[in-house]
Amino acid sequence: MRFNNDLIVEKIVAKQLTTKDKLCRVIFVVCAVLLILLVNFFPLLFGVFYLFLLTVSLSFGIGYVCYLLVSGVVKEYEYSVVNDEFSIDVISGRKRRSPLFSGSIREFEMVAKLKDERHPVTEFDKGALHGYCCSGVHKEDEWYIATTMGSQKILLFIEPDERMLQAFFRYNPRNTMYRPTSKPKGE
Repeated sequence: MRFNNDLIVEKIVAKQLTTKDKLCRVIFVVCAVLLILLVNFFPLLFGVFYLFLLTVSLSFGIGYVCYLLVSGVVKEYEYSVVNDEFSIDVISGRKRRSPLFSGSIREFEMVAKLKDERHPVTEFDKGALHGYCCSGVHKEDEWYIATTMGSQKILLFIEPDERMLQAFFRYNPRNTMYRPTSKPKGE
């Protein structure tokens, strides 16, 4: 989208749940159910019925914490390009948003396809912080971004679309291993 000669591109990528994520969800629910049973069983066992209101309140609290933990496993990554600024936000549970990365496209050392043999990711891999911001489904569409923030090397793995790649090429053509096939709309 273009507005007053500004370039704005956004994309949301939903992370595919792995077996580990699904197992964590099951463990959270089983632990919550066991804890609720334990909290409600002890007052009944000892005949302390006046604590029943407290245990019911604790049960609702445990259930709510379990809901937050289970829904927090679902993650989405939002990529956004505003002019030459690229940022990635993590959206947990479709509610909580936290910034993961923000930087200038002009300062990227390399933007290339992950499977690119001419520009392998191993050139930038040593000593870099990794940020895997992909769905995990479309391995052939994954790209990497190598950059430096301060003295720390950063290696990001993303799934950009055509408009985002065109924006990368527009602001950093030398270090972007993508060549647009046609002129973007609005230019």
